[in-house]
Amino acid sequence: MKKLILLALVGINCYALSSSESKEVTQGVRSAMEQSVKCWNAGDLECFMKGYINSPKTLFISGDKFIYGWQSSYDHYKQKYGNDKKGMGQLQIKIDGIEALDEQHAFLYGHWKLQAESKEYAGVTSLLFKKNDNKWQIMVDHSN
Repeated sequence: MKKLILLALVGINCYALSSSESKEVTQGVRSAMEQSVKCWNAGDLECFMKGYINSPKTLFISGDKFIYGWQSSYDHYKQKYGNDKKGMGQLQIKIDGIEALDEQHAFLYGHWKLQAESKEYAGVTSLLFKKNDNKWQIMVDHSN
C-alpha cells in the first residue's frame, strides 16, 4: 500500500513540472549518480560521500539497519569497505528510473552490483535526492 501511495505521489508531482524542468532535474540527478560511481570506483570514499547531504538528517537504510547522519554513514562505509580501491572494488549502477518530484527533489531507483576483492554483491536501491547548494545530493539511501 505504501508503495502504491508513493507511486501515486510521484506520478502526480511529475505533472507539476514542465518537461524541460523535469528533464533538467533528471539530467542533474543522473550526473550526480555517475559522479558517485566514479568516486567509488576510484577508491575515494571522501569524494563518494560528497554525493550525500552532510547532515545529521541524512538516512542510509540497508538490511535491517537505519543509519542516521552523514558521519555515521561515512563511518559505516569506511568500516565495511575501507578507503581504497581494493576494498571498495568496482560498483555498477543500472538506473531503472528517475522521477522529478519538484524542482528540488527527485527519486531514483535501480539495481546495483559491487565486485569487491573476491566477493560479489548485488541488490536494488532507491534514493531520494535533494538539490542542496546547487548540487544534487542524496538525503535518503535505501539499498538492499
